[in-house]
Formats: sequence, C-alpha cells, structure tokens
Amino acid sequence: MKNEPKTKLNTKGKHPGGRPLEYNDEVVSKTNEYIDSCEDEENQYLSGLSVKGTELYKTKLKVNLPTIEGLALYLEVNRDTIYDWEGKYKEFSDILGKLRAKQAKCLIDNGLSGDYNPTIAKVLLTKHGYREGLEQTGKDGESLLLSDDQINTLKEKLLNESKRDTTTRKN
Repeated sequence: MKNEPKTKLNTKGKHPGGRPLEYNDEVVSKTNEYIDSCEDEENQYLSGLSVKGTELYKTKLKVNLPTIEGLALYLEVNRDTIYDWEGKYKEFSDILGKLRAKQAKCLIDNGLSGDYNPTIAKVLLTKHGYREGLEQTGKDGESLLLSDDQINTLKEKLLNESKRDTTTRKN
C-alpha cells in the first residue's frame, strides 16, 4: 500500500481512542483469514434411543457462509466501512470478489445437494445476478419488443390487408 498512515491498534484491532479501524495490511490479512475460516461443519447430536436402547444420532449442518455482514463483525467495523474500502482499494475489492465467489459456490453446491434450504439459496443467489426465468431474445440477441416504426409498419400492412379483403368480398 502506498504511504498510507497506519494506526497503532489495541488488542481488539481498534484504535485506542475508539476511532474506526484504519485500512492497512492487517485488515487485508484478517479479511483473508475470515474467508478461509468460513467452512460449514457437520455436527452430530443424540436424537433419541432405539427400542433396543441404542443411541440414535442425527447430523446437522452448521452453516458458516462468508458474508459482508460476517466480515464486518469479524473486523469490528460497520458494514458501510467495508463498502467504502471496497470502493477505495482495488486489493480489498478483489478480496471481496473472492468472498462473493465463495459464497455463490457454497449456495449453488449446497442448494443443489439439499444441504441448504433450496428456497433460501435461490433468494440469496439473486444478490449474485442469478434469477429464475427464461430470457427470450430475438435473432442475434435483439430485443423482442417492437419499435414505434415497426408498430406503424405493421398497422399499415394490417389496414391494407383489411381494405383488400373488403374489396374482394364486394366483388
């Protein structure tokens, strides 16, 4: 980073005077650390006993999806600060791209496998540009909507055809 002032931080990563955390190499390091730590965990818990007295266990997935909100909590900054840094520092913007890519991959993979609620996964994937539906386009990707000129041309053709039909019926 270019000659940016670094602030001496206390043990919680905050400036001792309560000022917001300054962007520095530690923020970059902690952000990567946060992304790498976001892995789902399978937890087994006792769900009951069988008729023979055998313990029965179920597995539940503890979801740890990387999010901007989670990163803000991890760094102990406001979510708006994360977005400010994203706009100011290309390196940080690239790292947030990695966070979003990991989030999207987890949502897709686990939504398809049923490990995540598919409806919730679908809703969250809209933040990544995914959407449900069929996109329809014309030839060479052109819009299917007609321009005013095309509409007027069609009107003229229809009027001419109706006049011709009327003339043909009279004869």
